[in-house]
Amino acid sequence: MPDSRMVRSWLLNLYIHHLPRFRGKWRLLSPFAAMLDGTPVRSSYGDVCLGFDVRDRTHLLGLTGKYGERVSNEVTNLQPGDCFIDVGANCGVFTLLAAEQVGADGLVVAFEPCFSTFAKLVRNIGLNALDNVLPFNMALAALTQPELLDNSASGHSGRFSIANEPVQTGERVMTLSISDFPGLLKLIGDRSITVKIDVEGFEYAVLQGLQPILDLPQTRAAVVEVDDRNLGRYGAKASEVFGLLERHGFKRVNPDDTGQHFDAVFHRQSAVANPPAASVIPLPHRSSRARPASLSRHRGAANLARVAAALLVLAGGWFIVGKGLPVDRGQAEEYFIQEALQSHHVAEMRAALRRSPPAVFNVGEVGSYARIALPILPRGWRVTDVQLFPSDSGPSLQMTITNDISRPVSLFAVRDDGVAPAKPAVLTRNGKTVAYWQEGELAYALISKRKRPAELDRLAEDIADNVTS
Repeated sequence: MPDSRMVRSWLLNLYIHHLPRFRGKWRLLSPFAAMLDGTPVRSSYGDVCLGFDVRDRTHLLGLTGKYGERVSNEVTNLQPGDCFIDVGANCGVFTLLAAEQVGADGLVVAFEPCFSTFAKLVRNIGLNALDNVLPFNMALAALTQPELLDNSASGHSGRFSIANEPVQTGERVMTLSISDFPGLLKLIGDRSITVKIDVEGFEYAVLQGLQPILDLPQTRAAVVEVDDRNLGRYGAKASEVFGLLERHGFKRVNPDDTGQHFDAVFHRQSAVANPPAASVIPLPHRSSRARPASLSRHRGAANLARVAAALLVLAGGWFIVGKGLPVDRGQAEEYFIQEALQSHHVAEMRAALRRSPPAVFNVGEVGSYARIALPILPRGWRVTDVQLFPSDSGPSLQMTITNDISRPVSLFAVRDDGVAPAKPAVLTRNGKTVAYWQEGELAYALISKRKRPAELDRLAEDIADNVTS
């Protein structure tokens, strides 16, 4: 006998896709919003499912295929093994469609700064049983720094934007410049890249932060939303967007398009016959999985802690199987320290981010999902935040730990062999103390601004003694 969720899904799909459009079609569902929230429904874009949200107009546009054809056309042109970068992913319509197109050997990188929307993105990735998507709860920009997201457009999450002036309501978010995280380039390797940007006028700043990606010869296409009024809020013009892309070797495919609002498509002017070899981090081969037929397999994110765990589930398939170009031990160790410091820098800025209700992290559960062995923290210490980062060796985890007495400490962990000493070593770098060590194929680092070297070394020794695989 089918369960109630399956029945709701069947009826909802019938209502959305087979009942003719009429005025008030969505309003009739509003009273049932709480009951229908998260029910799997099929999008008109490809064969992907979304968790239903009748209260969000942006979601409904993606569900009914009203975003237009430019982006979907570029996505459907993706080939197996390609990389798709979705900036302003929202609930993930094009992220999901691209993930199906690029297949098991491809990669989709999705950026969505609003945490509540990011939670829906993660839910939808899990709903479609996709393991080739790497989602980041961040915005892209010219600089890595905290910003304020204007989320006052109630009921239309696609209109959320980085605040360009004081706002009454907002959410603290992080912006990321790819220049600060070159490890992402290692993850992409030599895959052919297509970029999509839809960020309500912040497109020029995103392109500035994406320049290391645009410089790659295998970046073949970019689709950028252009809205003169929105761009003007950030002091930018459409001509500046076009000029930046042209300087990086891209030519506009639809130059005759004008008007207030449209998607501009750019292709690289000349194909690169033999792009320079890059170190590719391959995906582990897995048995193919069909889309869940039973809705009972859907596991929605009931709270922020479950969403955080779901994100880490997605990371499980992204660990390095092969190594890139060889580097000497000293250079590898320096890379590791720099990546740990970068993650700590972002964690310091993330400390001001508002999360309500606060997430509670089960260290053992997170560790088993991420396949990174996490230690049993000393008595009185607990994890307060977890963030996934790109690194030279694959995804890494940065955790903020605290004992509620002293200043929080950053704990960085990555699967990388031979980049740290077996016993904790301590150094001071840029005003911060770093204690780092190796445990088998995993490397760890503790970073603090206030703790004295001897104090951090003792904490590192205590933690190192409790690492279990």
